[in-house]
Order: sequence, then C-alpha cells, then structure tokens
Amino acid sequence: MIYQKIKYMLCPLLALNSACGTYLPEIRESWDVNRSQEISANGILEANVKEKIYCAIYLAVKAQRVFPEGWAVQSTLDLQVDHIGSVNPGLSYIVPFNAAENFTLGLGATLSSQATREDKIGSYWDLDRLRKYKTDECDDAGEIKGSSPLITSDLGLTQWLTDALASVKYFPSSPISQGNVFNQDSLTYHAKFIIITTGSLNPTWKLIRFNSGNGAALASVNRTRTHDILLTFGPKFKPNSPNIALSQHFSTEYAISLGNSGRQSAFPASPPLFGQ
Repeated sequence: MIYQKIKYMLCPLLALNSACGTYLPEIRESWDVNRSQEISANGILEANVKEKIYCAIYLAVKAQRVFPEGWAVQSTLDLQVDHIGSVNPGLSYIVPFNAAENFTLGLGATLSSQATREDKIGSYWDLDRLRKYKTDECDDAGEIKGSSPLITSDLGLTQWLTDALASVKYFPSSPISQGNVFNQDSLTYHAKFIIITTGSLNPTWKLIRFNSGNGAALASVNRTRTHDILLTFGPKFKPNSPNIALSQHFSTEYAISLGNSGRQSAFPASPPLFGQ
C-alpha cells in the first residue's frame, strides 16, 4: 500500500518512476485531500464534481422565467485518466584506435507501459420537481473544492440554457401530431477538458570506454486527464415510447466514448431514462 502511494505521487510530480503505467491510476490528484473515513479521496472528488454539475443545472433552470413543462435532464459524467511510462536505456562502448579513429558499439532498449481508468456516472433529474424544490446548498456552489476543471471552471450553463430556450421560443417546432415521434425539441450540452502532464529525465555521462544515452530520454512519463460532462434536456415520455432526446443523448455519448477510447465498442442498450 505504501509503495503504491509513493508511485502515485511520483508520477504526477514528474519524478519519472518507471512503474508509471503498470498500476491502476487514480482519478484524483495528489493534492485532493481525503477528510472522510467512509469515502476515499477519489469518491470525494467525484461527489464534488457531481454536486457542481447538479448545482449548475439547478441554478440554470431556476434562472429561466419560462421553462417547458414536462421536461427532464439526463447527465453523463465521464472522468478518465491515462498513465504512460517508458524507460529507454542506452549505452555506447568505445574502442579507440588512435587520436582520430575509434569504433563505437551502441546498445539500447525500450520498456513502456500504459494504464487507463475511466469512471462514468449517469444521473437523471425531473426538471418540474427541480424547479419547485428549494435548496440553499447551491448558493455556495463556488466553494466546492477539487482538482477537476469541471469544478474550477465556469461552465456557462445558465447563459447557454437561456440562449437555447430562446431559440426554441423564437423558432418553435411544428405542433405534435398523432403518431409523429420526430417533432420533439431537445437540447444537448457537452463540455470536455483534457489536461496533459509530461516529463522526462535524460542524464548523460562520458567515460573513456563508455558513453550513456542514445539520444532519447532515459525515462519519461505522461499523465492525461479527460473530464467531460454531457447534458441532454428534453421532454419526458412514457417508458418504451420513442424519444428523440434519449436517442440524441446516447448517440452523442457513444461518439464521445469512441473519441476517448479510440476503439470500437458495442453500443449499449438504452433504458427509458426519460420515462415518467
């Protein structure tokens, strides 16, 4: 346990530990403090991010003077971290012939590893209930602490929702007709942050017979954090009924997953998240 903690601290601090990428990384940063005995520092960070997203939605909806009835919001929070570590030792053996000539034999090797962790959290809120619910918890939403840029950044959700609802008002869809499932308004908001931290170490020394280094860094580390939030606002429908907002949310989530992972995966089944 102590050894893993030491390795975890060395990687983000660019101490170039060659074990980076050979153990499961943590979502949190080393400065995210754990003040609870019941939940880990990772859990605290994720709870704080979820609280910040909830409060952003709550304040954005509360700020609207007119809001469509019968709407809900589906959110998908995706926190991913990648650790890549590599070691590239190189050595040159020199055989001098005379002052101007020599023979050099270069030796080198490369060892690299990568580890990825992804935490995905889905949430659903009935906006009719949310608008009627009174809470003081979000008045101090700016005091939520954590290393995630979803916490430290202004997501601009209130202004975006105001502008999006204005477009719905000024350019409304056609009235819903019997059996037409396509004329449903829906709004999608996606914010992504990618933070890349890299470092390298390349010591060299030169002796009579030996030189170290082969032109590449002796050791290098890379820590990439990808934090994104996907929100889809749309009307609620009964379970098993066609829903454009639901389809839009999952198709966007699928595209985001492909972009984050870089590999194909089966599209998961879609439960009726917008059902009443």
